[in-house]
This record gives sequence, C-alpha cells and structure tokens, in this order.
Amino acid sequence: MIQHRVTIPIQSKGNVGKSTDAIARLGWMSARGLAWQAFDLDSDNRTLSKAVPGVQMVELSEEPETDLIRLFRSVGEAPLTLIDPRAHLSRILMRCLEAVRFFQYGGKEPDTRVTILFFPMDDLAVMDEIAEVVERVGSQADYLVVRNRARIPRIRMYEGSELEKELLSLGACTLELPTLLTDTKDALAALEIGLQRAITPVQAVVDPEVRLDLIHRVILEDWLRLLFGRYERAAGYLLADQEAEKIKRTVAPPPDSEERGAGGRRGGKVNLQNLL
Repeated sequence: MIQHRVTIPIQSKGNVGKSTDAIARLGWMSARGLAWQAFDLDSDNRTLSKAVPGVQMVELSEEPETDLIRLFRSVGEAPLTLIDPRAHLSRILMRCLEAVRFFQYGGKEPDTRVTILFFPMDDLAVMDEIAEVVERVGSQADYLVVRNRARIPRIRMYEGSELEKELLSLGACTLELPTLLTDTKDALAALEIGLQRAITPVQAVVDPEVRLDLIHRVILEDWLRLLFGRYERAAGYLLADQEAEKIKRTVAPPPDSEERGAGGRRGGKVNLQNLL
C-alpha cells in the first residue's frame, strides 16, 4: 500500500502553469481535509510559499544536492509531499533522486511512490527532456500529463507521438486545467494589488476580506468546482492510497461541463408535427 505520495514536476521550461497547478491542488486538498506538506524551491519568485500558508520555502545552497536529499528524507512526515521547483532545476532533481535510489526505495520509506508531472509543449528540447526522464525512470514512478491550454494551446509534437504511446503504456493519466476567463484573472490581480498580498482562487471565494465582484465569484466557483472534480478523478495519482480511497468513498466528482455534450438525441425534444 502507498502511504506516502510525492508529486513533482520534472521539466526545465518555465511559465507553463506549474505553480498555478500546485496552488490549486493545495487548495483542493485543504478543502477535502487532507494532510500535506509542500516545498517551494523557487527562491526567485516564491509564488507558492507567498500564496499558500504552511508551504516551506527552501533556499538552495551552493550544494543543492545536499538540500534536496534532506528534503527527500522528510517525505515520511506526511501522506502527501508536493514539491514546486524552479525552472532549470530538473537535471539536479533527477540526479539527486537517482543518487539516493528514491524511485526504488522511496528514500527511507519503502511505501512511498512518486508521481512525475509533465507539461508537454511544441518545443523539441522539452519533448526530448520528457522522453529522457521516462526512459530513465520507466515504471518506477507514476506519470501525470498536465494540459494547460491557457499557456500552451496546442501540443502537436506530443499528440499521437511515440512518447504519448509510451506514457500511456506506463499507465499515465492526463489532467487538463480548465481555462479561467481573462476578466476574472484580471479582477483577482487587481485585488492582490489592493490588498498587497497574494490571493489564491480558494481564498478569493471563502475569505470575507477579499471582496470579489459577485459575477467573478460565481465564475471562479464554477472553475474551482470543475478543477476539483478533475483532481478527484486523478486522486490515485495525486494522493496516497488511503486518502485516494477516502476521496473515492466520500466525494462524487461533479459532471465535467466542458466535456459533456447536450445529452440525449439531437432534436429529441423538438415538436416534429409542426415541421411536417
């Protein structure tokens, strides 16, 4: 049984939505009453640690391998460990994970499983990097392919590729981040400027100090409901077994309104008699 789950994006390209996903997932887990620990490894931006209370900021020293190995040794302290690295840290991460045989042994914990997040895009260097990670890790980890159409509208290099087939054969799951309306994102940004602090989507909905316009609040609530439903369907890749089973038993994912059709037969409720 998997008692500890580690989720980590291993990709050197920035500005693909890694921190946006991390902030939303922590909001989802907190809303569901799940225990977690999270580490922000981006000392330049500190996006995650500024936005979410309880996230630990890790300042990497001149010997980052030592800092990362110390971090990996702490995964037994919570059922879920979320790591948000800065761009261009992927090779150091892989080197450290392999140095301590983390994929085989889970650090100190044999009941630990890693989920690697990929954000594919039409960039040859990114695709080669993903392919290299998959080749080196193989079935020793789980894979979650994250689609973020707001940042990466098309991924023609990935769709139908040998890499996609290989990941699917390894049981990879695909998660698509729903697109939030630009006006609502701008409204959130304006509130952050006014309050002089970071505001997560969940905080914007539940915090009475965040006076978000009613229409934008409704839009944001629908966006969160849709996204949380997708996290719940991917819970087996994002959580330890006990927590994933809890989600499965107690939370029914809502219908995915972006994916479902109108339902029923076309014209099934039309009065045909008046058309004959």
